[in-house]
Amino acid sequence: MSLLFRKPEVRSVESWLAGEPSARTVTEHEATYLTPVFAAFRHLVDYVSTLPADFYRVDGDTRTKVGPPELIRNVDAEFGLENWFGQAIYSIASQGNAVGKITQLSGWSLPTMIQWACGENGVSWWVNGQALPDALVAHIPWIVPPGCKRGLSPIEHFASMVRAGLSAQEYADIKRGGGVPPSILKNTAKSVDDEFASKVQELASRSFARGKPFVTGADWDLSMVTIPPNQAQFVQTLQLSANSIAAIYGIDPREIGGTVENSLTYTTDESRALNRAQNATPYVVRLENAINKWLPQQTVMKLNMNARIRADIKTQTNVVGAKLLDGRLNVNEARALDDLGPVPGGEVYNVPQLGTIAHTDRPA
Repeated sequence: MSLLFRKPEVRSVESWLAGEPSARTVTEHEATYLTPVFAAFRHLVDYVSTLPADFYRVDGDTRTKVGPPELIRNVDAEFGLENWFGQAIYSIASQGNAVGKITQLSGWSLPTMIQWACGENGVSWWVNGQALPDALVAHIPWIVPPGCKRGLSPIEHFASMVRAGLSAQEYADIKRGGGVPPSILKNTAKSVDDEFASKVQELASRSFARGKPFVTGADWDLSMVTIPPNQAQFVQTLQLSANSIAAIYGIDPREIGGTVENSLTYTTDESRALNRAQNATPYVVRLENAINKWLPQQTVMKLNMNARIRADIKTQTNVVGAKLLDGRLNVNEARALDDLGPVPGGEVYNVPQLGTIAHTDRPA
């Protein structure tokens, strides 16, 4: 499934200097060329798509761990589960909606194969130019306004800010038509043709590349070009883009090249891991809730965010010890955290009861 994107527009140096506004329409694809936008996508996609997925069968208050259901097995075999999760999160972050086509159904009319599409538009759901009924559409929205079923597109709503960041990058990229020459060699005595100018340019560039001054005859004037004051705002625009984009996606600016003043976080690897988990929680919850609607009854998926939080050894040992004591873990489960095999009798849980420790084969 594909979506044809427009070719990025490149503005001339003259238009920058004249302060002409850009009429560019920024697409989701083009926005990824702005470094903070791509960094935000990468941060969310990498984090969520690599979380371990656990599946449980819920029967009243009892939750039993089970293997992956058919939908998960199928997408894992065809795309890889991490890629499938990543496609959904990318679509949410770029378009405000993850839209997929249900290509297989079980006997209970539950989806057993979903292929995420690159885009959707129009009043109805469209995939590759084909309108689909709601029954064949898998949809995970981001922020949904009242009375709507589609989520807001962050790139569409903040196109002006993304456009400003792209403009700043293009201004410094001479190959794409932006920027200004770093220096000017001017013959004060006569005009020069293209051939003569090219020879002088080559000689001067060769000298500058070796870190040596350019020496030539009389009637030549060398001037170094600096960014005009009215164009210095582009440098500031690049610095501010990361913070603005981080605010849109609800993530820490430092994850995408921004800055935070007077912050006391990130003092340890654990605090950074906790911060990343907080950044991704809204996206994880939306993904879990949507997928759980497509799974068989009483089967739920849980993405294990705790697996990405690594405490120091002393803290981790104390936490595991507390969980053993109050019955949240048994010995074999605790050993599995350190990649150790089970031991006889290790399936017993400690359950505190009225100040004493009772033993049971299952947690209360």
